[in-house]
Amino acid sequence: MKYKLFIFLIILSACINPDKDKTLMEQALIKTDLEFSKLNTEKGRNQAFIYYAADSVIMLRQGNFPLLGKRALYEQLKAMPDNKIHLLWTPVKAEVSGDLGYTFGNWELRLTGKDTVMYGNYVTIWKRCSDGKWKYVLDGGNDTPKPK
Repeated sequence: MKYKLFIFLIILSACINPDKDKTLMEQALIKTDLEFSKLNTEKGRNQAFIYYAADSVIMLRQGNFPLLGKRALYEQLKAMPDNKIHLLWTPVKAEVSGDLGYTFGNWELRLTGKDTVMYGNYVTIWKRCSDGKWKYVLDGGNDTPKPK
């Protein structure tokens, strides 16, 4: 009986494909980042950044100290109306290991009523919550020249 169980477990383990699971998780993370970007476009930056933030979020800011925690992020965002800027981003890559993952991509920022456009890259570290949803725990980026 133990021999049959052992053979069954070997066959079962051969059927499990960790690379496929990893790929599916990375696709789910890219989808989450795209939904985050879509909410940003449809409802505004402030609502999107609060909705997808983990309670312990860290937001890196160019030329400033980081924001630590969702409350600090909320206070900073509410002081900055989001109708003056249009932030767009597109993830280029995602990797996942267990309940942590990251997305990397490009962003573009346009100021309302001005011809100013800024470009950059970002990296967002995500954590999968117990309900299976992804929340970002660290977000940061940098300016770049206009893409060619």
